[in-house]
Amino acid sequence: MRLNKFLARAGIASRRKCDIFIETGKVKVNGHVKTNFGYQVGPDDIVICDGRSIDALPKRKVYLVNKLKGYISTSSDPQGRKCVIDLVSSSDRLFTIGRLDRDTTGAILVTNDGELANQLMHPKNQIERIYIAATKVDIPRDKQGQLSKGLKLDNGTKVHGRLIRLEKKGGLIYWKVILQEGKNHEVKRIFKALDSRVIHLHRHSFAGLEIDAVSPGKYQVLKEKAIQKLEEGISV
Repeated sequence: MRLNKFLARAGIASRRKCDIFIETGKVKVNGHVKTNFGYQVGPDDIVICDGRSIDALPKRKVYLVNKLKGYISTSSDPQGRKCVIDLVSSSDRLFTIGRLDRDTTGAILVTNDGELANQLMHPKNQIERIYIAATKVDIPRDKQGQLSKGLKLDNGTKVHGRLIRLEKKGGLIYWKVILQEGKNHEVKRIFKALDSRVIHLHRHSFAGLEIDAVSPGKYQVLKEKAIQKLEEGISV
């Protein structure tokens, strides 16, 4: 296994941060500093990262969390705000797979496998995300198809996906938004580009994993078969 992948798999940090540890000479293998990401770690190698010895790879765990409003999608927060990680009972070092805005609810994955997190976030893998958005302002029928053709956002980039009008209820219009990438504030920017505004946003599913069966603020531990299915959609 490649050294950077080994460190991420051990839960040291995300693969990107593990690369930095290697680049800056903070990783030793059998007493020697290694700065090559691709060094193949053998079963008898003794690996030390930033002074921490890695004896064995921990059992991989993935949690499907139903995020509450008001929680941020980071491992910790210097301002003391509530984090998604706090909703999971685990002694492992955990990572969120992607992010949801603080006021967005719904499906987010948490794992102790930094390599898996990195792969699922990679744009090349086009992991499907399905959102339910509520707006007060309706979108004309002729504009509703723009997302599937490529909708230009406020920064000039184009985003592709599907927008489906579901129903009008209690003074709000509900929409299903299907995307295969997770850019910053993307759903809200989509509706802004369509002259509307998101009142409430909920992620219904991530990578085919639906959140309906998980109560708000709770989580489900994925079985190994479900994790393997996640990996089937990974190409990098």
